[in-house]
Amino acid sequence: MKIERNRTTLWLALAALIVLLQGATVLMAQDALLAGTDEFAKGATETSEVNLDKNMLGLAATQAGKGKGMADLMEKMDFVYVRSYTYAKPGEYKMADVEKITKRLSGGAWSHLVKERSATESTDVCVRTDEEGQLSELVVISAEPTELSFVHLKGHVSLGDLSKLGQFDQWDNAGAASGPPALKTRPQ
Repeated sequence: MKIERNRTTLWLALAALIVLLQGATVLMAQDALLAGTDEFAKGATETSEVNLDKNMLGLAATQAGKGKGMADLMEKMDFVYVRSYTYAKPGEYKMADVEKITKRLSGGAWSHLVKERSATESTDVCVRTDEEGQLSELVVISAEPTELSFVHLKGHVSLGDLSKLGQFDQWDNAGAASGPPALKTRPQ
């Protein structure tokens, strides 16, 4: 009886710790630059959210292995924030709302690497560099009729470091990356 009660107490304590850690990770990974993007989840048929703070990236770097390119890159990052939404049909979100987010990347220390517009789609890739010329932030906003994605990376890396991302293509059976899959391009 006492052993069973201790086991139950242990499981409850473990569950509480997991909830606290998840809450702490979400709180630490809040992104002021892309604040409000969660509103785009309304009406979406699918949503994906990634919140990786410095601690979680450090843990992932440990799993990837020291001295490997991906682990080195993860250790340089402060956070990775991703929001992706899929909609059943076009018109489920307002492009004007996306433009409000995009305007935050105008002026100041932000530089547009890519700014593409069509009647139904837009893509923005913006960077901010520090005084040493190192990349300190990268933001990608991609809006298509039924898909919308926001990505914000913050850390101190070079563009050369980021270009290496496309060179990693080995994944182990457990799904842990020695690096992300090679970047794929959409057919035009």
